[in-house]
Amino acid sequence: MSWVVRAPQGALERSERKLYSRVRRVLWDYEPLRASHAEIYIDIEGDHVLLRGRVRTQPQKIIATALVERMSDVGSITNELIADPDVVRAVADALAQDERTAAYILRVDARHGLVILRGEVPSEDVQIAAVEIATSVPVVVGVRSQLTIGGDPRPAVALARPSMTMDEPDPVSASAVPA
Repeated sequence: MSWVVRAPQGALERSERKLYSRVRRVLWDYEPLRASHAEIYIDIEGDHVLLRGRVRTQPQKIIATALVERMSDVGSITNELIADPDVVRAVADALAQDERTAAYILRVDARHGLVILRGEVPSEDVQIAAVEIATSVPVVVGVRSQLTIGGDPRPAVALARPSMTMDEPDPVSASAVPA
């Protein structure tokens, strides 16, 4: 796979073509982005730039925005790039919230939206469930399973997302402190 920048879908006016070329050049000149084989779609509407596609890291996503924002002829930018850590987190959250897979330690890796699942599960049913769950996550392009079957089944459990924020005191520890 090589670094790819996709042209806008619609026809561009002369000033928009010029802006597209400049944005493309600025992103191309950023070596870590080019070396990671990112796939980026650049859409231009007037002086507004929309970045879509996939990058390897969250810093690449942030830096892409910063590079384009610094350009004098860019009025505004919308960054809809998806970084691989976002994909990993979304899949890991989905697996942790499903009672069929929550009890197992599954490693989730992603590269440009392609997810690789690794780990040990007790049965083919759990293996199939893990792949189905990962595939159903909207930011996932595809799933490769490197899950192995073995080990003992664990009781079904689903982990709820934490509802408590960092600023809220833990009700258990707060009640244990004498007044």
